[in-house]
Amino acid sequence: MLGLLLERLEARAAAGQPVTVALAGAGRFGTSVAAQIAQIDGLRLSAVADPKAGNGTLALKAAGWADEQVERCEGIAEVGAAIAAGSAVLAPDVEALESAPIDVLVEATGIPDVAARNAWSALRQGQHVVMVTVEADVSCGWALAREARRHGVVYSLAAGDQPVAIMELYDWARALGLEIVAVGRGTRRYPADRHGDPERALARLGYDSEATARLRLNAQMYNSFRDGSKAQIEMCAVSNMTGLPPDRRGMHEPSVGLDGLPDLFAPGDSGGLLEGTGVVDLANGVGPDGESALPENIADGVWAVVTSADGHIREDMRIHGTRVSSDGERMALFREYHLCGIETPLSIAQAALLGASSGMPQESPTSEVQAYAKRDLTPGDRLDGSGGRLVYGLIDRAETLAADGVLPLGLAYGATMREAVAADQPIPAESVEVSEASFVARLREEDVVRQRM
Repeated sequence: MLGLLLERLEARAAAGQPVTVALAGAGRFGTSVAAQIAQIDGLRLSAVADPKAGNGTLALKAAGWADEQVERCEGIAEVGAAIAAGSAVLAPDVEALESAPIDVLVEATGIPDVAARNAWSALRQGQHVVMVTVEADVSCGWALAREARRHGVVYSLAAGDQPVAIMELYDWARALGLEIVAVGRGTRRYPADRHGDPERALARLGYDSEATARLRLNAQMYNSFRDGSKAQIEMCAVSNMTGLPPDRRGMHEPSVGLDGLPDLFAPGDSGGLLEGTGVVDLANGVGPDGESALPENIADGVWAVVTSADGHIREDMRIHGTRVSSDGERMALFREYHLCGIETPLSIAQAALLGASSGMPQESPTSEVQAYAKRDLTPGDRLDGSGGRLVYGLIDRAETLAADGVLPLGLAYGATMREAVAADQPIPAESVEVSEASFVARLREEDVVRQRM
């Protein structure tokens, strides 16, 4: 497919008709996308929407635009005229880009409610959407994917981030007829991390004040990496794309290096951790002592453990230099890195030129991320979402969340506690008042109504 994609990009470049891209959210990830777009003939970043004009300016510079080529626009008419005149547009929000000649919106705000609203608006205007804000995808991505199909456009998660990198391993294995035992990503989580605060997250991850400012790092987002919520969210996205559930709430997340993957991620009767096969999970690169890094860990990468019903194929797995289980029954596929932002233009091009998604949720969710209290919560507390001071998330099957009446993590942004909830307990949905303005809540409610019809 990459060869065909390259042909289509070259044809667009030769015709002087590049795929036009708008970026919502120009933080570190979004700016990386902008910089990489500038390296690809046939793509053009035409507009950036960010309430912080300085962020948008940096992203447009990264995409190759000079200051005199950038127009600051706040109205729909201004935007269309600026793009038609060959200028780049800097806007405060996506609303200003409505009806603009944009082929693909890259949503990278990192705020679930804003991201859902931005994506919904773009899809209804006939624009493809590449969703970087995975927090929105696991909250209502199935509704966004359905809306995309209704309008004949593509909804896609972003290449370069772990969910799509995992999907590439999954699709490769499935296309070859291999059986999926488990798929996942690596983590680097220490025992005290689950209750970490954003104020200390960046220092804990090794970033000093100079690096934080230069890289424009979002402390709450990075704290979601530290407390484990981000990994839970990303594996929920994989679960909803593949239909593979977690083996248990929160997954196992054992301390394991590359060599141990095919032994630990195996059924219990084969000496492994799993109650069932065909599941999502995590591999922690921190050793069992909670302090040291494991040799050959995959903390920054993705993996899949596969097998075959055919004995001849299983024997081939053993003789071709792969990482196989001690009983020779399972093989580990892996990629030790992922390239956030750098690979995302592949999803942009696939959507616009091939009508293909790098990965999107199935019709209804397999899993959800449950909101847990990070500390004792009292009435009046205003929840601050993934990576904040008050909540963290754990994956579970969607039907379990519904049956237990637990608050989805995607609704824990700005919601107010009505009742007390003890630390490390799931937050009951009825104990929280969700804002009436929540767009995620609206999409979820409409989805419930649709299912009952």
